[in-house]
Amino acid sequence: MAERVFCVDFGTFYTKVALRSAPQEAGALVPCSDEGLDFWAPTVVSADWTRGEARLEFGHRAADAKPGGKVVVYSNFKRELFAPPPAQGPDLHPIDALLRSEEFEALAAKHGVLPAWVAGLRSLTTSARTLFGTPDASPGGAAARRQEEAKRLTYHYFKWLRECVLKACERLPHTALNYKDIPLRITVPLFGPIETLAQHPGCVRLRDALASAGWPLADPLFVSEPEANAVGILTKAVNALTVRTKKINFREMFNRGPLITVLAGDAHHPTYRALVIDVGTFTSDFAALGIDTCGKEIDTSNGAGFGVTQQSIAFGISDLDATVRAALPEEKRAALNGMARKDFAAFQVSTYSAETGYRIGPGKVIGGSADRPVVESCLSAFCTRLTDETAAFLQQLGPASMQELILTGGGSNIPAVREALIKAAAATPGAAFVKTHAPGLKKVKAGPPVDPLDDKFARGATALGGASLYFEREYF
Repeated sequence: MAERVFCVDFGTFYTKVALRSAPQEAGALVPCSDEGLDFWAPTVVSADWTRGEARLEFGHRAADAKPGGKVVVYSNFKRELFAPPPAQGPDLHPIDALLRSEEFEALAAKHGVLPAWVAGLRSLTTSARTLFGTPDASPGGAAARRQEEAKRLTYHYFKWLRECVLKACERLPHTALNYKDIPLRITVPLFGPIETLAQHPGCVRLRDALASAGWPLADPLFVSEPEANAVGILTKAVNALTVRTKKINFREMFNRGPLITVLAGDAHHPTYRALVIDVGTFTSDFAALGIDTCGKEIDTSNGAGFGVTQQSIAFGISDLDATVRAALPEEKRAALNGMARKDFAAFQVSTYSAETGYRIGPGKVIGGSADRPVVESCLSAFCTRLTDETAAFLQQLGPASMQELILTGGGSNIPAVREALIKAAAATPGAAFVKTHAPGLKKVKAGPPVDPLDDKFARGATALGGASLYFEREYF
């Protein structure tokens, strides 16, 4: 049980940090940038080898670095950290595979090469590689090297992040707290059963990197991104305990919005569900948090009553980026590949959301009117895949008499994506949504209530939810 905790939403594009400084304190986002610019830092590391050894930069400074020459920019190491096992292929080094193949043996026999000579050649190549440290070039070996590199980058990134967060905490009002001793919790994708979340190979690698970086680790260390996001939005980061029992009080924490009607025992609305869809860079997360009161007022002050259906899929904005890159002319593709992370983020906003394109020089625009047919085709295919995944998730759910829809993540800032998800979610079993939460929403005359989420919750809800008392089971 953690009375206070940091929670990191380790995003592929941005990382966010939340702090719960006491059991009943509301969660708060902590500036996790050495620049003090905002409440999120780009998840990127740059290495400049100009002086013969790597000079590492992180966050906003790394996002300013352009790849090329002696500068290497690492921006997808979370994806590598959680990458699935490599496709089945030869486990041997290509030379070993050749020397041990039936074709090589047949060729040797044809030219009179004795079996003993073949065995000696095999032994010689293996010994030479062992002696000189030649890397394994098999598919499995290449994947293992990428994952080890991702683990090292994660270690360096979280070591830097810890320094930034502790520095930011010096400016907070809780001067009596020893922030160095506050444990860390982290949100991760849910690619399998929730019961085996911590055993996922990506989580194992992440745990090792975090421990080496100096963070005290909370128990539980990992919570799922879909569930944390739902909790952050629905509680608005509020934490509450029942005065008499000192147990978690869900009624106080989830007392904002239509849920309170169901909890009061409304016979016409006995069931409630919040459907949460987060479209991120690496993954899209789906969560349905609900409760069935049977039309009677129930006591949720002890934490009982809520059920969660959730999953993550390895499909997000980076897949849209890849298809757009591939569809653009070579010159524009090269320009995108050579951009600093900060500039590429500006391209995404101007091309996917504003639909104006990104200017790279006099008379040169990427994603503008000349590229709109290509971009719109890619967006259409992306939205189709998302709506198919949404429909598949909805098939797991039963009907609900009162529902809310919550859309978060960077993808929800793209109008085409947001509208496609709202349309797909309308097929959810049960009543129509009584309220929709999403960035950029506008109230429609005579339409249902809307909550135009600000950046604090559109981007930070997962970190805030992960820091919630909801995940401290000893308080139940």
